[in-house]
Amino acid sequence: MIRKMNMKRFIYFFVFFLLLTLSLFFVMNMLSSQTLQKSLISASRNQISYAEGILQDAVAEAAMYGIQFTADDSIRLYQNRILDMNNYDAQMSKNAIRDKLGSTLISSRTVDALAIYWLTDETLITTNSGLLSEEHFQDVTARGWKVIGSNLYYFSVYPYIHPPMNPANFQYVVGVRLKPDYMVSLLQKAVNGDNSDAFFLVGGEQVIRNRAVDGRIVAKARETLVRDPAQVKQFNYRAGRDEYYILSKYIEPVDTYLITYTRMNDFLTPLEQSRQVFFVSILAVLLIGLVVIGVFYRNFYRNVQLLGKKFRQVEEGNHNTRISENTGNEFQSLFISFNHMVTNIQTLFTSLKTETELRRDAEFKQLQAQINPHFLYNNLFFIMTVAQSSPDAVMRMSKHMAEYYRYITRLDRAEITLSSELELADHYLNIMALTKQITYSIDLAPELAARPIMPLIIQPLVENAIQHGIEEQQGAHRISIEVKALETGALLTVADDGKGLTPEELHRLSVKIESPQPPGGSRGVGLWNVNRRLRNAYGPLSGLRLFTNHWGGLSVMAYIEFAEPEGGHHEAADR
Repeated sequence: MIRKMNMKRFIYFFVFFLLLTLSLFFVMNMLSSQTLQKSLISASRNQISYAEGILQDAVAEAAMYGIQFTADDSIRLYQNRILDMNNYDAQMSKNAIRDKLGSTLISSRTVDALAIYWLTDETLITTNSGLLSEEHFQDVTARGWKVIGSNLYYFSVYPYIHPPMNPANFQYVVGVRLKPDYMVSLLQKAVNGDNSDAFFLVGGEQVIRNRAVDGRIVAKARETLVRDPAQVKQFNYRAGRDEYYILSKYIEPVDTYLITYTRMNDFLTPLEQSRQVFFVSILAVLLIGLVVIGVFYRNFYRNVQLLGKKFRQVEEGNHNTRISENTGNEFQSLFISFNHMVTNIQTLFTSLKTETELRRDAEFKQLQAQINPHFLYNNLFFIMTVAQSSPDAVMRMSKHMAEYYRYITRLDRAEITLSSELELADHYLNIMALTKQITYSIDLAPELAARPIMPLIIQPLVENAIQHGIEEQQGAHRISIEVKALETGALLTVADDGKGLTPEELHRLSVKIESPQPPGGSRGVGLWNVNRRLRNAYGPLSGLRLFTNHWGGLSVMAYIEFAEPEGGHHEAADR
């Protein structure tokens, strides 16, 4: 195997070995980092779950106070009792309720204010009017937690079992305010060591924290909030050179997110140092490899690529390309041979192009010569016959013959327009209408008038309709030419009311015009010629279709695909 090792295989082996070494290192480094991160994230998840449990207990305690005082008989019957009391007794009853609320706060670590608000007379009994005042009760519409400012409040309404749908029908509302300091103290229980920190995001907006928080981390946390109390959302964040992993937990009862973030740099520093040592050790191997690859590329591979590129240009038809590089090695003689070969190919293609153009001109002239000379003789005899009796007919015949033959004899382009082709058909049919009982109609979609088309495509179809249709059927006299616009092309139909064809005759004629060789005899040669030219120029979807029309005569349909670039060789044959 070593004896068969060439330079290309050696480079492949070297690159493979280098990539394999790098891959193994990165895999090991990645596994170490992932293991460390998983361990840290697992510990952080446990801490955040612990802090969430404590907060849930505090929330449950606050809600219990709200429900307790909502169902308390002294509060429920307060308004009815004071109606029969004097002012002194009413004030004492009010003080008793306030003392009951205050005594509850003495044993509570989570609640810092309790209040009861009667909506009918706007009476408020509160333990601290600065913490729970009338304005906090204005927008209460249902039992539950609300975020006001950056603080959390629990409101319980009476009637409790079946609260009214309209808040105006509430008898009274019990409000409980959760201690902000207590929530801040919970943050320390949610972090995992000195490299972690935490904060609450109340309602997705207000931040409760025990120390400064990077505003970018808060903004990033807001972008990734998920209202799913069943999962702990995790995402990574990079701020400058600092890398963080961030955990967020949605606490549904209070519509609050508990978010912790841990800086990973201190944990990943040892791994980063080992990575740097590895890169320094492999740098020498990499430099040697680059030198070897550079020498090989300069003296061999680049020249092979250049030669392949030039060959592809020749395949694409660029025969002017040459290789001008002077390598000074074995490739120089190969480049000289390539230039000599391309020069010979270019000469051959030039000769072939000239020969093709000459052949095309000859075939085009042959197509022009297809015009039946008897057509000219008959028209001249017509002029002689009516010269004395109908000078107007002579003038019309002469005009249309002049236009007709001027068009035929000046076809010096491979393409003309649909409008000019139909003008030729119009002159021809005007001439025939002077000598025969013929009526005709030509219908061209206006947007197709300037569309280019090969010359003498419509004219042979019109001649075929007269010679093999109308002239062979007694009383036949109608010809219709219609050109409709399609999405990417045009549909041309030439119809007559002459002698039609049986299904068997239609089938034989269709087979004849689809034959690769022109049919024997004179019948069908013109249709075969037009069909072959359409297929060569506009693709396989073009070509002629034959069918019997509603007059009983023959209709010839041709589809012209404008999106198909014209190409190939236009065959011609005598009609």
